[in-house]
Order: sequence, then structure tokens, then C-alpha cells
Amino acid sequence: MQPRLTTTVSILSLSTVTGITTAITGIIPQLKRAFPRVPTTLIEWVVTIANCSALITLLLNPRLTNRWGLRPVVISGLLLSAVMGLIPVFTANFTVIMLSRLGLGLGVGLFSPHAISLLTHSFTGELRARLLGYQTGLSALGNAVLLGLAGLLIGISWHAVFWLYGGSSSLRD
Repeated sequence: MQPRLTTTVSILSLSTVTGITTAITGIIPQLKRAFPRVPTTLIEWVVTIANCSALITLLLNPRLTNRWGLRPVVISGLLLSAVMGLIPVFTANFTVIMLSRLGLGLGVGLFSPHAISLLTHSFTGELRARLLGYQTGLSALGNAVLLGLAGLLIGISWHAVFWLYGGSSSLRD
């Protein structure tokens, strides 16, 4: 039996936010101006640290999924990403921003590997192949939309770009 349409859309929607950690790349010049005493290499780590910390939960993901189940792990990852991603909206403390980015990566590592695995485990045959193609396209589209929105929000302030994390990390099922 194939999953319901809402389940299919929810699974595919994961693909649109798997690249969320890089959405803030364009604010690095503003961060350099906002934090003139912070070395440039450390400011650039604001993007990189999320990807590094995602590796931790990517490696732990099989154990976490076996212990608590797939759905709780994915939803926890989405919620953790949303909360941690939003923290920089409300602070100008560089250390807090870095810690929130670390937490964001931990959340991303909880849900991102399941964007493809849920499709391969939930669907068969030609439908699976078609949905895997959609997944690839949605991942690229999600990245393009997030980067485009980030580009618009940069005009408001570097803080505004972090609002993307609240709106992009929701699962509908």
C-alpha cells in the first residue's frame, strides 16, 4: 500500500530544506561589519560549523532512529533546526550565534538523511524512481528559493535572514 498524498508531500518537503545551513552565506560581509573584532575566518565558520555539527547527528542517526523511531527523530531535527536557526534573529552576541549554528547543524543531521531513505522505503517501482527524481529537483529548487529569499532579506538586515529557519523547518504530517 502506497502512503497518503500528505505523507508523500511531507517526505518530499524534507528535500527542500536539506541545504538550509548555507542560506546565510550572503550575510558574511554584514557580519564582518557587525563584528569587526572577530577574525574573518571565524565569521566564515558561521556557515561551516553547522555542516560540521550535522556530521555528529548523521553518524548517530541510525542509533537514534532505532531507539526512538524515524518520525520522532525527523520531527525533533526539524524543530531543533527551527529553534536554533531563529536564535540569531534576537541576538547580536557572536558566541551565541555560533552556538546556535552548532545546534542548527545537529538538527539538520537528524532529518536530512531521511529525505531520500523515506522515499526508498515507502515507495516501489516506477513511482519510487519518479519521486527520487522529484526529490533531486526539489532539493535544488529549495536551495535556490532559500538563497533568493535570503538575498531579499539581506536588504532588511543580517538578522532578518535568520527568519528563514523558522518558516522552512516545518513538516506537515
